[in-house]
Amino acid sequence: MYNEKNKARTSIDPRTILRKAELENQMRLQNTCVINQLGLNRSETVAYHRLMNNDTIQPNTFIKEMQNSVELLVDGKHVLVINDTTEINYQKHSGFLSKEDADLGPLGNNKDIGYFLHPSLVIDSATHMPLGFSSIIQWNRRWDKESKTKRCYQQQNITDKESQRWLSSVEETKQSLSLAAQITVIADRESDIYEEFATVPDERTHLLIRSSYNRSLLDGRTLESVLASEPITHRYDLKVRGTKQRKARETKIQIKYTSVKIKKPSNLSKRKKIAEYVELTIVEAREEAAFVPLGEKPIYWRILTTHTICNGLEALQIIQWYAMRWHIELVFYTLKTGCLNVELSELETGKALKNMGLMALKTALIIHQLKQSRIDATETEASLVFTAEALIVIKACIPQYEGKTEKQKNPFKENTLAWAAWLIARLGGWNGYQKESPPGVKTFKRGLDIFYNIYEGYFIAKKLCA
Repeated sequence: MYNEKNKARTSIDPRTILRKAELENQMRLQNTCVINQLGLNRSETVAYHRLMNNDTIQPNTFIKEMQNSVELLVDGKHVLVINDTTEINYQKHSGFLSKEDADLGPLGNNKDIGYFLHPSLVIDSATHMPLGFSSIIQWNRRWDKESKTKRCYQQQNITDKESQRWLSSVEETKQSLSLAAQITVIADRESDIYEEFATVPDERTHLLIRSSYNRSLLDGRTLESVLASEPITHRYDLKVRGTKQRKARETKIQIKYTSVKIKKPSNLSKRKKIAEYVELTIVEAREEAAFVPLGEKPIYWRILTTHTICNGLEALQIIQWYAMRWHIELVFYTLKTGCLNVELSELETGKALKNMGLMALKTALIIHQLKQSRIDATETEASLVFTAEALIVIKACIPQYEGKTEKQKNPFKENTLAWAAWLIARLGGWNGYQKESPPGVKTFKRGLDIFYNIYEGYFIAKKLCA
């Protein structure tokens, strides 16, 4: 099952730790998760294969390491925790994989082989800076799993469903972020689960979930009928970026909100321990019809939250927090097709592929942190990403990439992440002008490749001069 914990040995050989660090560095240098491309020679390639299958290196080892790194960063803060699920698909080299492997199984189409990844990305609510992961769940289905109809899915307990991951990830987040002042968990419609609203929130933990169902209320009405009778409380302008589904445009969004008491669903009627209703706030954001291009559906979000809302600006804040989901979408993009191409990895066991996936997830986070620091220009410390020695190299390199005019100087405070990201972007091919389009993930990936080559040279020179 997805929530079984892999048990790691209590002690890890220091040589294994060193080899793991080398592999992480090579992933950044080579821009790939394909082991055969990461090793500089055959013996190194074989060593990396052995590392990913090493009994002392379990997926839970990587997960705990990443949770520990974020724990102190949230002290006293209100953080947003973005939950989402993605498939990691290895069908392209399924010939090397076995259906008998307990760590692999069918994906959503019931044909392709791989596993599912459900990370909880922690965002500082004040700076919008990604800080790390509070929970990471990996799981795979069985090839002989019965259909939902045969399992009587609607009548199953939540603990027997894959949907349990939405609840389990929040409970794990509460523990790993024990120092946070407040946690707001954000998720899409798949997380619209009554049991989650009834059991997860507490005085420190809030939910902010996009509504999937026209739920029945305690007074006999429904969510849609209540919202239809509510007045518009706020309007705001929105710039829509063009996508395959939407045309770029400037539009207006109407906001409504009200408190509701959602009735326990009928399929849970026999479960006495679950509350008969939950009191939430519903927020509706709808694009005004006059701004919707012909043939497109209007932008429409209906969000359920445990936060209390007293005015239109607070309702707008809920919508803005929900919009932060793009952070995890960008991490997934970087992990897969954007840069790291984790699905091209040619390891031959599910355990090794899950280990590699977690290492790649860590690298994807670093790339996204660099990109975010350039967008928001916060004074987040560069030590969030770089070691003290790496910062020495960054400081030495910056003058070589600054132009003669003030417009091409690094404008950021020394030792902030934005200051370091400026150099990484310049190394990646960005021209340095602030008014032009900000560098993207591929530019930062190229810049990291070049920087870590320079960094490696620094260490070689340091050893020669010792």
